[in-house]
Amino acid sequence: MAHISLYTFGIIKDSYRSEAMKEFSRSASAVFAAAATTEGFVAHAGQSRPDLRGAVEIGQDYGPWGSYVVPRFFDRSREADGASRVQTLSLWRDVEVARKFSYSGLHRATLKRRSEWFERPQWPGYVLWWVSDEIIPTWSDGVRRLEMLADEGPTASGFDFAHPHDSEGHPQMTN
Repeated sequence: MAHISLYTFGIIKDSYRSEAMKEFSRSASAVFAAAATTEGFVAHAGQSRPDLRGAVEIGQDYGPWGSYVVPRFFDRSREADGASRVQTLSLWRDVEVARKFSYSGLHRATLKRRSEWFERPQWPGYVLWWVSDEIIPTWSDGVRRLEMLADEGPTASGFDFAHPHDSEGHPQMTN
């Protein structure tokens, strides 16, 4: 049995603790709660360290999910100006469950407002890949695969909803 890993990354326009981001923070909490009750949701990294939500430092330990790292797209020197980033790492039963959650309900409503909160990326905003059910993906896995997707395009090692691969690495047709 295999699960689909989903890693997301974005740079927010303002400090995570700013007034402008309070609504996003409330939305994010509700989205995590909705994900946890979705059939086909397996787990997310924040479940292991709920104390870190919204206040994560690079290098923080997430237990089996690894140390919190960021892709090369985030220039740490920008932190001095208040810039920050938002990342998620989760496991789902399959690509379709992850897609359905991402593009419906509360997550879809929040996603429609991303331009209010996030800088327009010059890289993919997320990456998917398969793991066997005994594997917990790490932040480093997500970062590496997102960077590969940006550099090489979709492959069995990292793909998007528009170019999915099955658990054996074969490209799938999308509807």
